[in-house]
Amino acid sequence: MKDFISDIKRQTELLARVMNQESVDKIDFAEENNVALITIERDLKYLRSQGIMIYSRKGKVVLEEEINKTILNKLTADYLPLKLNSDVFLKQVKGISKTRQKNYFQYLVLIAKSVDEGKYIRIKYNRLSDNKEDEYLLKPVRLYAEEHNWILNAVKEGEDKAKRFFISRIKTLKSIDKNFKLMPIEKKEETYEIKLKFNKEVEEEIYDKVWFDDFEIERTDEYIILKTNQPITNKLASWCISWWDMIEIISPIELNEYIFEMIESFKKRKSIISKIL
Repeated sequence: MKDFISDIKRQTELLARVMNQESVDKIDFAEENNVALITIERDLKYLRSQGIMIYSRKGKVVLEEEINKTILNKLTADYLPLKLNSDVFLKQVKGISKTRQKNYFQYLVLIAKSVDEGKYIRIKYNRLSDNKEDEYLLKPVRLYAEEHNWILNAVKEGEDKAKRFFISRIKTLKSIDKNFKLMPIEKKEETYEIKLKFNKEVEEEIYDKVWFDDFEIERTDEYIILKTNQPITNKLASWCISWWDMIEIISPIELNEYIFEMIESFKKRKSIISKIL
């Protein structure tokens, strides 16, 4: 059974690297995986039996034609539970296959591999806040499906807090053969039971813009209720304000008060600047 699982992991990772336009040498890949060269030949033969036109040319592994999404969905759904030891359903893979992210297969596979092995990745990413492209060196710590999205929790190099990155917004990805260590940080903050009411029109935007990991969604015919436990911070208050009239803060009162103070402080600041000018 162990050999079977190793075969699936190795074959899928080989395909992902080739699809990611890496120069993959058969001999080097065999040595990297501690297997004989003939094993890699068998891997290529197996992938071809699945309808994937993958061959070796002068020692390099090449892909000769685009792969059907149905095949990629099945490979991804088979690979991720083995690599991450999590429950991954085919419908969640199908969800991202319908987005603008055409490289979802290799990105999910290579990110899962980096999470499992504790290795860096470098990505170019379209930021959600302003849609501008930026480049990050990341320490990937968790990959998971959330409703219609696949999300990477990763720590930017030079920072100590994990942030969320939507796989659908990654433009390019490069695996780095270098391990990282995460230093545990102890931090206690008072948390509150947050309850927010949203207009039904912004349901899809909620899933794109929510930045905390743990939350619940309740739907009615007229509105959406989001529940979570979070500390009250500038980030949370600003996020609520960004929804304009599409949000109502049901509880706690402390969040309403915090936002009110933030707005009043901004008004005073603006008034002072106007007088100076």
